[in-house]
Amino acid sequence: MPANPKKNRFIFGRSFFFMVICGIGCVIIILRLFYLQVVSYDEYQGKVVDNIRAEMTVSPERGIIYDRNMVKLAVNSKVYRVFISPRAITDNNQAIFISSGLAEILGADYQEIYNNTQLLNDNNMKYADRTVKRNVTEESAEPVRAFIAEHGLQKQIHLEESVMRNYPFGSLASHVLGFVGTDGGLLGLELTYNQSLTGAPGRYITAKDAIGQRLSAKYETYTETRDGSNLITTIDITMQNMLENELKKTYKESLPQNKVTGIVMDVNTGGIYAMATYPDFDLNSPYILDPESLETLDALNLPQNSEEYNTEYMDALYRLWNNKAVSSLYEPGSTFKIITTAMAIEEKAVAWEDEFNCTGVHIVSGFRIHCHRQFGHGVLNYRRGLQQSCNPTLMITAEQLGRDLFYKYFEAFGFTAKTGIDLPGEANSLYSSFDNFKSLELAVYSFGQTFKVTPIQQLTAVAVIANGGYLVTPHVVSRIVDEAGNTVYSNNIDVKRQVISTEVCRQVTEALEEGVSTDGGAKNAYVAGYKIAAKTGTSEVRDILNEEGESYLRVGSCVGYAPADDPQIAVIIIVDQPQCVNIFGSYVAAPYIASFLGQALPYLGIQSNYSAEEQANLTVTLRNYVGLTVNEVSNDLSNRGIKFKVEGAGDKVTYQVPSGGNSINISNGKVIIYSGSAVPDEFVTVPDVMGRTAYQAKTDIINRGLNILLDGAANVSAGDGAVVIAQDPAAGTQVEYGAVITVTMRHLGDTDD
Repeated sequence: MPANPKKNRFIFGRSFFFMVICGIGCVIIILRLFYLQVVSYDEYQGKVVDNIRAEMTVSPERGIIYDRNMVKLAVNSKVYRVFISPRAITDNNQAIFISSGLAEILGADYQEIYNNTQLLNDNNMKYADRTVKRNVTEESAEPVRAFIAEHGLQKQIHLEESVMRNYPFGSLASHVLGFVGTDGGLLGLELTYNQSLTGAPGRYITAKDAIGQRLSAKYETYTETRDGSNLITTIDITMQNMLENELKKTYKESLPQNKVTGIVMDVNTGGIYAMATYPDFDLNSPYILDPESLETLDALNLPQNSEEYNTEYMDALYRLWNNKAVSSLYEPGSTFKIITTAMAIEEKAVAWEDEFNCTGVHIVSGFRIHCHRQFGHGVLNYRRGLQQSCNPTLMITAEQLGRDLFYKYFEAFGFTAKTGIDLPGEANSLYSSFDNFKSLELAVYSFGQTFKVTPIQQLTAVAVIANGGYLVTPHVVSRIVDEAGNTVYSNNIDVKRQVISTEVCRQVTEALEEGVSTDGGAKNAYVAGYKIAAKTGTSEVRDILNEEGESYLRVGSCVGYAPADDPQIAVIIIVDQPQCVNIFGSYVAAPYIASFLGQALPYLGIQSNYSAEEQANLTVTLRNYVGLTVNEVSNDLSNRGIKFKVEGAGDKVTYQVPSGGNSINISNGKVIIYSGSAVPDEFVTVPDVMGRTAYQAKTDIINRGLNILLDGAANVSAGDGAVVIAQDPAAGTQVEYGAVITVTMRHLGDTDD
């Protein structure tokens, strides 16, 4: 049968069309493969790698903070984040087992852990990482590792290593050091130097396939961490402790409404040896309020965890964290008379022997401005006017100096600008502009009233007088060193300018020291064996007024530096709104300046130089003689110049009064040594010496066969005004014959402002 040409053409056409379609399809596939494998290779390779790799950040070590003697003030401790991978938990029984096990080991909440094992992400899949507990110590992490190993839970439970900031001394220097949060430093040096301390994190990238098997090493990368640099500060932890102890004492005795603060500075370099505000806080638990703040908060009777309660709690925390030494303002009061004196002597507006007649009041622009001494000081020369803190004397001197020169020096001493200290939150001072600085402002500024400065500003200005006339920038960090020990920053002495001549500084220092060692307003700052230059002050708090619109709260302060013949350190203590009976700086601040310097100067290796009178009042600390032979003890006491009496006929000492560790006066103290069968059989009633002079107290106590130890104001010759304000043991107590009675002396004469 002959072929059908139409049918053949149809078959051929259909085949050809099919082949064309297949050819086009192949071309499209080839082009698509070319696009995917050649043109877009990098893009899709990256997506594959992103899907198979896991990236882990490796935290750097935060830099250590040291004191000037390389004592560690802020360190790091290794901690762990314990987390689970719900995606790897096979069933509910395993979820229950893991939740109960971790809850028991870590003291975590079982229900919270179990709930995390059930959580789904946006893709309806279980999460790969849910935190159980952070900051787990090495000690607590070890049983977690054992739990994982024992039950084969390597895919379900994980530990991620990190570091936690730790402060070995707790609350010591809390306002200076500051603390850190999740994003770095939040306060103090931790904030100021956060960038240097932080370093740079490393990254560790691993790769696994769909079933969790490790892929080729070519997919793994590691970027090394760069640890933070270390800070070497000017803080001396020993002097910091000394200062804080003094602040705690005056806080306890003066009961201030608005804290106490203090600073210790190297007058020649501006380095801060110590800085503190009390009450303070524990750097390892910075979000816990101190007892006083909690008591104030509880008195509001707000429901706990309410919005109002939480707001008040955080406000109280911010007040607690506030570094009063650099962030709060106060009127310096009579401590500013040091500055007025320096500028007036420098410009020869007054001479030391110029006489003034203080009637108790001075009239300026129609205003009657009073002296602290109601009926005035009478006729006195300028030197004594400064020592007695006579307001009219200073006002008249400022008038003689003139408005222009006074303001020029006010600026030159640094009162119109921040000091530039390397701590956060330094406040700006409050003062009148030159255009508004009239006669009345000149008068009250002369004795430190109606303008406000920070404590660090005032101490920095006084350091100008102490160091021979130079304004230096105070600082806390002396060096920054990297992880290899290389110095990357050195804080050299920054002298801004010379303000006053060295000779005038010497004269002002001499006048201040004379006031301390005699009957000046700062006599409570006296330290036996050392020449102390100091000035006290008491200023008004004008922000808080009574119903009559009058200021009724005060700030008591004292600033001092030593030794006066070669000044090395300066210290300021400020008591804000004391509530005790005697609220003046001479009472609430000066004695604690003396106590601090009495410890700090010997610590710094500065030799004492006692006068004959001071030598007679020196004390000596007794050794423990029990168990030694009577001959050994007799020889030792004789060689040390200590009077003694032996009771009993034995060869060895069996008891002594006062016991070892007690201090007694060398000139009139006595030790009773007991030997053989002899025992103390005589007891004495402690006399009441409160309010009596040193001479009277000595007489009463020594005449009863007791030892006396004088504490506090040590320039206590008869009739000088110092009296006993405390005694220990209390009057009426029965004590052994020869026991030590400690009496605290304080000058309670004229106020200082």
